[in-house]
Amino acid sequence: MFSFQYVLLLITAIFISSTFSRAPPKFTDWFARHKFFPISLLSGGGTAMNHTMGYCFDNAELLKHLTLPCDIVSNNPNITAASTIVVSHTDEAIIITFMSTSNQQELVEEMATIYETSPFPGGGTVPKFFYNAIMVLWNGGIKDAYLTAKNKNPNYEVWVTGGSMGGALSSLMAGYLVQMGYASSLAVKLMTFGEPRNEHKDFANRFPSLVPWAYRVVHRFDDIPHIVPTNMGYQHHKNEIWYDNDMNVNDPFIECDEPESLKCSNSLSPDKWSRSDHSTYFKNGHPCKKTPGAK
Repeated sequence: MFSFQYVLLLITAIFISSTFSRAPPKFTDWFARHKFFPISLLSGGGTAMNHTMGYCFDNAELLKHLTLPCDIVSNNPNITAASTIVVSHTDEAIIITFMSTSNQQELVEEMATIYETSPFPGGGTVPKFFYNAIMVLWNGGIKDAYLTAKNKNPNYEVWVTGGSMGGALSSLMAGYLVQMGYASSLAVKLMTFGEPRNEHKDFANRFPSLVPWAYRVVHRFDDIPHIVPTNMGYQHHKNEIWYDNDMNVNDPFIECDEPESLKCSNSLSPDKWSRSDHSTYFKNGHPCKKTPGAK
């Protein structure tokens, strides 16, 4: 007859084997560098997406990639939003990624329309351009792919990620999934890179109740997190992870658990902001690691 201790160890081993690959309880450089940042490259489609699928996952399904026009001014077909949704069975996660701003025309429209807002379900105010973009993608195919994956894998986590504009779309999508009942707040894991402000204070302050596991990674002088001004009512959601360095392996970071903390990137004066740091996250390599393990 098996002893109680043996049975307990067996149950523990089974539990660990089935959950070890999920997101750690809090931010780690390892998980950002070797998981979330590389998989954010899925959003671009094409060669980068195929490369990422091959190098980041042992057992995964590419469910949908789409690029759709999202212009709210003149129906310019060159102003687009893109998203990719993948199921990683190794990580036990449904992964939704969003692409960054694709061209100068798009950046100009993002800033020119920043004063135009939309109400967010459940309460709060967000930019019309970004909210329209996630709705175009959601209704254009991401919703159906997500629901199919969720029905087949109801206990999987939902990882949402992107950089720059993709970070803004990721934040809104993460909040939308929880607000509309498509995912539980504990299941959603959000990590963005160089995310611009995309929420008014009313929504940013309630965002942590929707998505408590949420991290905005900012590289040193990156200007994009500051390009949308606070005097227009916008505010970042917490938490910020600030690397005041080159983001090499083993470089330290500061975590700020206030929406606009003066201890992280807001400590910089505007003359320090730089576009170059926006394009150099995790210097000297950020290879995927197929075997997760927060360090």
